[in-house]
Amino acid sequence: MVADALEGSFRFVEESNTAAGLRAPQLGALHAVLAHRSTEEHEPITIVMPTGTGKTETMLAAYCYEPSRTMVIVPSDALRTQIATKFVSLGVLPEVGAVAGDFLCPVVLVLRSGLTTEEEVDELLDSTNLIVATAQALDRCSKLALTRLAAGCERLFVDEAHHLGARTWREIVDLFADREVVQFTATPYREDGRHLGGRVAYTYPLRLAQKNGYFARINYRSVIDLADPDRAVATAAVAQLRADLDAGYDHLLMARVSSVDRAKQVVALYEEIAPDLHPLRIDTGLAAPTRRKRRDRLGRDCRVVVCVNMLGEGFDMPSLKIAAIHDPQKSLGVTLQFIGRFTRTGGAALGEASAFVPLQVTGIDERLRKLYGEDADWNEVIQDLTERGVGRERDRSDFERGFGSLPREVAMRSIHPKMSTVVYRTPTTPPWRPEGVYDLFEDRLLTTQLGINNNSKVVWWVSRQAMPVRWGDFASFNELVHHLYVAHLDESAEFLYINSTDNSSLHEDIARTVCGDGVSLVKGEAVYRVLAQVQRRIPTNVGLLDSVSRNRRFSMYVGQDVLHAWRGEGGTKMKTNIFAHGFTDGRAVSFGASRKGRVWSHEQARDIHDWVRWARLVGPVITDTSISLDTVMSGFLLPQPATERPPLVPLSIEWPHHLVATMSENRKVSHGGVEFSLLDTELALTGHTADGPLQFELRTPEWSLEFAFEFDENEPPTIHPVGDDGVVTTPSGRGSLAAFLTAHGLLVTFENELVLVEQGYLLQPDRERRLFPSESIEVFDWSGIDITSESQGPERDPATVQHRAIQVMSAESEWEIVIDDDGTGELADVVFLRRMDDELEVLLAHCKYSSKEKAGARIGDLYDVCGQAMKMNRAKSMPELLTKRLFRRENDRIAAGRSGLVVGDIETLAAVVRESRFRRLRVTVAIIQPGMSRAKASEDMRALLGASDRFLSETYGMSLRVIASP
Repeated sequence: MVADALEGSFRFVEESNTAAGLRAPQLGALHAVLAHRSTEEHEPITIVMPTGTGKTETMLAAYCYEPSRTMVIVPSDALRTQIATKFVSLGVLPEVGAVAGDFLCPVVLVLRSGLTTEEEVDELLDSTNLIVATAQALDRCSKLALTRLAAGCERLFVDEAHHLGARTWREIVDLFADREVVQFTATPYREDGRHLGGRVAYTYPLRLAQKNGYFARINYRSVIDLADPDRAVATAAVAQLRADLDAGYDHLLMARVSSVDRAKQVVALYEEIAPDLHPLRIDTGLAAPTRRKRRDRLGRDCRVVVCVNMLGEGFDMPSLKIAAIHDPQKSLGVTLQFIGRFTRTGGAALGEASAFVPLQVTGIDERLRKLYGEDADWNEVIQDLTERGVGRERDRSDFERGFGSLPREVAMRSIHPKMSTVVYRTPTTPPWRPEGVYDLFEDRLLTTQLGINNNSKVVWWVSRQAMPVRWGDFASFNELVHHLYVAHLDESAEFLYINSTDNSSLHEDIARTVCGDGVSLVKGEAVYRVLAQVQRRIPTNVGLLDSVSRNRRFSMYVGQDVLHAWRGEGGTKMKTNIFAHGFTDGRAVSFGASRKGRVWSHEQARDIHDWVRWARLVGPVITDTSISLDTVMSGFLLPQPATERPPLVPLSIEWPHHLVATMSENRKVSHGGVEFSLLDTELALTGHTADGPLQFELRTPEWSLEFAFEFDENEPPTIHPVGDDGVVTTPSGRGSLAAFLTAHGLLVTFENELVLVEQGYLLQPDRERRLFPSESIEVFDWSGIDITSESQGPERDPATVQHRAIQVMSAESEWEIVIDDDGTGELADVVFLRRMDDELEVLLAHCKYSSKEKAGARIGDLYDVCGQAMKMNRAKSMPELLTKRLFRRENDRIAAGRSGLVVGDIETLAAVVRESRFRRLRVTVAIIQPGMSRAKASEDMRALLGASDRFLSETYGMSLRVIASP
């Protein structure tokens, strides 16, 4: 009866400036549903409409156009009530004229509990036009009852489908396998970050939602604070709320956490920070009547609400414009849409939205990068305000603003190209014709628009190409392959750089299209010049072409076979490509070069801007004729197997690079039931002699264990416990500490620049030793100091070497932070920090006591301190790791009741940590040994210092200061 009365009552009425009606996104989505319905196909479809664009009315319209019994699944009780209420009255459809004439509204069954029998289901269906239920209510039904209930419905609508887990979604959808299933959602990604099932039939773009007034711009801020991230996020969010209120905006703050227990913790924090804003907690830990009463207080005396996840779809309060996301989910899209939405009227008075998210120190905000990957329109909706005015971020922002056109299909901020390029020489004042790519690629373009920056002369695009599958011959289907292309013209240097994931070509057609026929590829042995900029370079892959043997024209050598390949076989081999690791500009790098003309690295660019900066360094180097190719080829460090203990004095031992870069609290070591994080351990040699066992200790604040290297003619060195072994715990399980050390290897530095690397090879440059200049050795006044006493200790003993070093060096510059970091796992005995322009200047002072009361020429006094200075700890080369580790150690000291801060405070150190990832690092290492006399220093002592200086300079670009006695 209801269906008959409603049949034919629907009208397509479009909203205009003068008349009410359905909005453009609603009409677009409705037409998509009807188009799908006309095909009589039963594949589930997804309708993506940003929050605030009217999903519910779209659902009502799809029902009214062809009324038949429909089941609607919703994720929460609140939304169940809201949707049911809307269907009972058909919402705004009668008001705007979308439903007209003599019609009846549907009879709605709100399913709150499970059904058990088929008879019970049949009785309800007889008097019902529409069923609204949560997935939980359906799950409580018996299998027979649920099957009968689904069979009695002709279609299924799923609202806020991103909340459904994969299993629940599949079980419900399977019940409607031969009928219409439409999912309505604000994002095509579930909360676990995975894509929803079903075909996306319609998407209303976020950029249009914002442009047409349904959605606010969102100011996004990552907040860094290792000591108390909750307090940092809360403080920043409350400050924004107060600023918005002062500006006349009727804003509320929603703090989002992951559990009821966390809600209790966080609401107490807001009560402390902002008691005048009357923070409230609303979550399932409270009774329903209490939740309703607290919701009613929002916007009156209460301006801050703490909730688990969110207040729930169905809770409509657009003035919630500030989100403090204390426990970020895998996908932020839903939360940001929640705070970004506007009401249909009065939206402009609400202003912009703000989101605050805690961020770990290292790297960029991966959550934000992932969000850009979900939908390119987030580029336009979100304004990332996190430290954007500092250093390189300023250049990056200027670069992004230079793009006059951008593809809609791909978010530029989600692109992180491999560091790879081919290089073309261009004529003087070359043409710049990026639009020619349209004609060159035609229908192969995925991106209907090219990304073009005419200021920086950069163009990028994505292609798609159908390729035959490799496992059979089929005409009916193929593989779709996508490739990224980026081209940059360095006009002043006359180079064109082209990057692509398609390595089957050197892209001469692109070069000629973009810069004309006058381009020429740089190729041949000249390309190997790129390796000249790599200090301490080690070849790890070498390709050879045999000019004689037809049976083995090309061969690739890796690992220990590289040494054999490098020396060649009778002079008949020609190197076709070389890949090497080493150091450039104070950081570990890798470079590969091919005679064909390609240059690459294992690094991945943070974005296109990073790739452009990298590529611009390649062309001038490989065309620099002053670089001798013979010098390049003779400057490699060739690895030798470590079959026996080197007959040299060991100086230092440390963790390998890859382990330091990934160290976390998840890796722990224990002995005798006492456990410490691997971050709190220290490796130290037990002796500095040229013979005897090569032994070391792993030290913690409470215990230490001794281990020794064992060398073998046929295998890499292994590590064995001298006494007790320890236990290491990692995310993959527990095991022997000695076995862990053997598996990962350790780095041991010896005198004469010899290094035992973690793979079990020895590396040593073949060159003359360099003496550290006597005139460069600094002298401090050591009067009143016991030079045999090193550490000042908690009492800050003024008669110690460390205290005098702090006293003199603190006065040399206006340091923001001076910190006594002495102890197990230290970065240095004393660390000095200050921010200068776009740099972070760091001085790492390593102090060592004298073995005698008077200064002299004892080389033994230098072994340990030179080893400390030469440790290739990557924390010394990466500002994020350095500051994070320093901050963590200071927090541990404060928790133990003391502080290492001599100059500055914890707030200033926190500010340095926040900004570190945006600043260039400039590090100086100081060796302080009052037991060495500058006047008496021997050549061997100066050679040891010279090797330390050379090592620090060539690896991480650090300078060395040496401080001694007269």
